[in-house]
Amino acid sequence: MTPQTCHRHRDLERDQGLALTLAALLLTGSALLVSCWVGPLATFAATAVLIVAAYAAPGLARRLAIRRAVRELLRSLPGA
Repeated sequence: MTPQTCHRHRDLERDQGLALTLAALLLTGSALLVSCWVGPLATFAATAVLIVAAYAAPGLARRLAIRRAVRELLRSLPGA
């Protein structure tokens, strides 16, 4: 590993750590604010939905892209 590669890797890790910290702070702060406005149960439900959606979205997008590609492939085949 060259010194430049090592330096880039260190920068990437630092940037990812910063992004994760900011995301956690924003999530916590917004959850506290929303909790004051609408109550803890609604806040938990909304936060849980957002977190599940963030994890499910990439897989869902990939699955939809694969379906679309298969459909286009089947349409392009002769006799289909």
